[in-house]
Amino acid sequence: MKTRSFLQFVGPSVLLMLLLLAIPMATTFYLSVRNCTLEMEMVKVEESSPFGKKEVLTQRARLDASGRAIQTCRFVGLDYYRKVLGLAATEAPAGGPPPDAAAAPGAPRVDNEFLAALRFTMLYTFVTLPFVLGIGLLLALAVNGATRRLRSVFISASLLPFIITPVVAALSIKWLFRDNGLVPHVLSHVGVNVFWMAQAWSAQLLIIVYGVWHVVPFAFIVFYAGLQSVPQDALEAATIDGASRWQRLRYVTLPHLMPLVVFVTLIHLMDAYRVFEPVLVLTQGAFTTSVQYLTYYILLQENNPYKASAAAVLTLLGILVLLIPLLVRTWREQKGGV
Repeated sequence: MKTRSFLQFVGPSVLLMLLLLAIPMATTFYLSVRNCTLEMEMVKVEESSPFGKKEVLTQRARLDASGRAIQTCRFVGLDYYRKVLGLAATEAPAGGPPPDAAAAPGAPRVDNEFLAALRFTMLYTFVTLPFVLGIGLLLALAVNGATRRLRSVFISASLLPFIITPVVAALSIKWLFRDNGLVPHVLSHVGVNVFWMAQAWSAQLLIIVYGVWHVVPFAFIVFYAGLQSVPQDALEAATIDGASRWQRLRYVTLPHLMPLVVFVTLIHLMDAYRVFEPVLVLTQGAFTTSVQYLTYYILLQENNPYKASAAAVLTLLGILVLLIPLLVRTWREQKGGV
């Protein structure tokens, strides 16, 4: 392929990647190493009341000649990264009260928020992964062995959780397990009383259940498509040689599906590390949090877009660390022609 033809072929994709991925990531990193504050000034304003008018002294942003607020920006380096990681003193939210006296040096240090969020994010990622792969493969094998009339029904029913938007799916789990929901009502009749939304372990379990239930259909449809391309002559030869069903699955089907296993693993690791909707809907960060939810909290509650940008960059770095081993393995296999 000529160089010109190649550039015309990949040019639109590269341009879209720059616009939708590279530029936003570069902007996020740029914000994470800066800090901009408004220049404030004290001014007298006239207030009207039922008892007359009076002048009061108040604070407002200094304006330039065009009427825009004047900002002072400076380079802060890795300061916000240290604050997110708990390696530096945390500043008070913009416009909020000053830090409490208990946060002074010598006071007991609370558990770092980022490390707590990272622990649950990694727990969620690596607990849901084997269930997604295992249940997805079992469903694909079951549907592949069913009759043609039943396959369409099974495929349609299996895809429903994946079609539902994440927020609606999380709300469905919440309504089922809330204190007056269906599941606690049924369990109460057999003497089991669990307040699913009021305990950390049960809230985390519900988030993991959501992750498995919502992502398994994706793995199922990928594996089911892969089963359609398994060489039938190899299966027939293995059957003639006396191989059992388990041996045909282990030595013929699974090696053929391994590239798809790596693909599903890559996609799930990226999605699971960015888990956000179930944490927001089920717990609102009360009992557990995730790295992505921590970024949302810093941006809205602390009103600090610069610190939130640092948390977003750390989230991206975590995804890259998880994906590097699989990407290296895939690159070596493709290079070696495996």
